Amino acid sequence: MDLKNSLKNIIAAIVIITFWALLGFIAYKRLSTAPPAVSYCNDYGCTNFRDGTNWSIRNCQGTDTTEGSKYTCTAKGQTGTCGTKTYCCPGPGLLWSTDMNICNQGQQNSDCCACPTPTPVMIVSQCNGPCMTSGNCATGSICIYDQGYGWVCRNPACYKNTVCSCTSVTPTSYPTPTSYQDRGTYRCGELCSSSLECESDLRCLSVGNTRECRSPDCPDSNTCVCIQ
Repeated sequence: MDLKNSLKNIIAAIVIITFWALLGFIAYKRLSTAPPAVSYCNDYGCTNFRDGTNWSIRNCQGTDTTEGSKYTCTAKGQTGTCGTKTYCCPGPGLLWSTDMNICNQGQQNSDCCACPTPTPVMIVSQCNGPCMTSGNCATGSICIYDQGYGWVCRNPACYKNTVCSCTSVTPTSYPTPTSYQDRGTYRCGELCSSSLECESDLRCLSVGNTRECRSPDCPDSNTCVCIQ
């Protein structure tokens, strides 16, 4: 009796295993078999449609072997057939076109050009004209800062004269200061001829071929800020 029941159980197990194996095989075949390309045909005809970041066309007007074929424009020079026309890809992200010339143009001729090197222009100012450096001034003039005028071109021999003519300038003599009270109002970096013209904490010092108000603690600093 036990042998008969065991045989029945073995046969039942074989039937169940065979059923599941057959079911798995059928499912695998259904999943691994891709549908024919023609099933993807749409109503777009040969119109470009978005395919991710690029554009595609689908040939739904071809023969049995080509109908449903999709062409995606991912590289310059690609070609594809849709209906009775041949299309080309001008470049990634661009639309398919029947104008084959835009795909045959050389990359150098279509995408870039040779631009001339710009010629620098130096503005030259005359007396009392604006400047950034002495290179902006006419020959013989220098670029200085004058309070009320800003940076202007002046004659270095008489830089306080706005007409740059030294013939009408009378040198002014200053008494030797005994005290630094009641000093001038010229600020750091402004031209001077005496320390009396500078603010009380500044002195008129020689800087190159000019004299400027500077801090005696750091005469090389054009901001008069002394860093310890």
